[in-house]
Amino acid sequence: MLTDGEEYATLAELVEEKGRRNGARPAFLFARRALTFEQVAAESARVAGGLASAGIGSDDRVAVMLYNAPEFLTTWFGLARRGAVMVPINTALKGEILRYELADAAPKGIVIDPRLWPAFAAVRDQLSIPEVWVTEGDGAGAELPRRTHPFAELERSAPSPERVPRERWDAASIMYTSGTTGPPKGAIIPHEKCLRTPREIGRRSRLTPESVLFSALPLFHCNAQEMTALTAFLNDLPAAFDERFHASTYWESAARFGATHVSLLISMINVLFKQPEKPTDRTHRVRTALTAGATREIWPAFERRFGLSILELYGMTECGCTTLMNPPNAVRVGSVGTPLGFVEADVVDDHDRPVPPGERGELVVRPRAPYAMFSGYLNKPEQTVEAWRNLWFHTGDYVTRDADGYYYFVDRKKDVIRRRGENLAPYDVEVVLNRHPAVFESVVVGVPSPLGEEDVKAYVQRRPGPTVSARELFEFAAEHLPFFMVPRYIEFIDEIPKTANQKAQRYVLRQRRGGGGEEYDRDALGIVLRKP
Repeated sequence: MLTDGEEYATLAELVEEKGRRNGARPAFLFARRALTFEQVAAESARVAGGLASAGIGSDDRVAVMLYNAPEFLTTWFGLARRGAVMVPINTALKGEILRYELADAAPKGIVIDPRLWPAFAAVRDQLSIPEVWVTEGDGAGAELPRRTHPFAELERSAPSPERVPRERWDAASIMYTSGTTGPPKGAIIPHEKCLRTPREIGRRSRLTPESVLFSALPLFHCNAQEMTALTAFLNDLPAAFDERFHASTYWESAARFGATHVSLLISMINVLFKQPEKPTDRTHRVRTALTAGATREIWPAFERRFGLSILELYGMTECGCTTLMNPPNAVRVGSVGTPLGFVEADVVDDHDRPVPPGERGELVVRPRAPYAMFSGYLNKPEQTVEAWRNLWFHTGDYVTRDADGYYYFVDRKKDVIRRRGENLAPYDVEVVLNRHPAVFESVVVGVPSPLGEEDVKAYVQRRPGPTVSARELFEFAAEHLPFFMVPRYIEFIDEIPKTANQKAQRYVLRQRRGGGGEEYDRDALGIVLRKP
């Protein structure tokens, strides 16, 4: 553990102090550019100056729709210096979901990669976002889109003279997380949470002065932000990022950056393990993999093949990308570990009564320090109260706990589908499918995937009259949904099973096997999804 123990109240304070202290030491490494600690502080200050000139100030929100790049970090920290709030947007979003999140957050500006412009342009006229900055890079044309500014204007600005005073309880970001019965919810993340979680992660991550943290996960997720970027920054270490995850070259990228620590989700673990064996499987410096979803079956074999040790963990946007984690010197294969120092946890039944060791129940957590978890859901007070029922945050996940206090993930109590590291709400997919004129009703569930986690399956009841083929419906979904939400399977059935109060019986559909419906596999039909 390297964390110096200093208490920083805000991200801006952290960046300013680390820039002064660490100077020309490398801070963030990307394929096209590296940033030193002093460059991070200086460029963030210039971005803050540009934001100030554009009228962005305390508590104003700015959306960020960028791939992993230096501009993401300098915008994030520049906003913190202005006392403003970052709203990171999933780069795969488009259509109604993108429009909804931007309308709900009501940002005064957006910073966007030119490759993502078509998705934003399609909904821009339905929104009121006064300032739009477009970064350089692939996809940038000779001329900027109308009513936009080059991001370089922010970077060339005079540095803001001083950081706007903020407190640890003030919002640093709003991060959208999928719900199960309605549209996405914006979790309000205070500065304290941004700093507390990575500080605790650092204490269990086997860090040394030579450590280099590496991630191919997107910076719009809390995992890359907290587990890689901020954990490294707090510990005066470099953090390296690939723009995206590429299984065939993952270990080569890790070796090129000199990585010692990597962050992996279950789908990444399975895909990497299924790659053909090659010499580069072990010709890297990685010795610790921080993983979410490693199973008992693959865990030891993965460690042997790639020459590293797994530290399994559990987390959520609301309570920390890492909330439970195996102690570094007392790992239990199959367990997600024990609570980190900033939270306490319990396992409860449906009436919030604690259950005995070994019995399945819902995982609930609450902070040991003020503002160490999210502050609530933006514009959704009822959902905030429900999530915090009886003074515990309800994760919606089933776990067990052994007599020694180690937790073991069992299953999801809530309906959210976990696909390739993305949480998605069935509601979002159903809204789109139900818009097709030939669809009477649809119900979307998660089904086991051979790559781990789940694939998306849609049960569809068609309207009488003109019909729709599976191919047509897959293509309709691909046109209106992010690629990771497009169903892998569609099954046409005569009637959606309902409860007495007319709610769809999702559990019946999850258990359905060979029910006689017309089932189609998107891959078998040869439908290829275009990823951004």
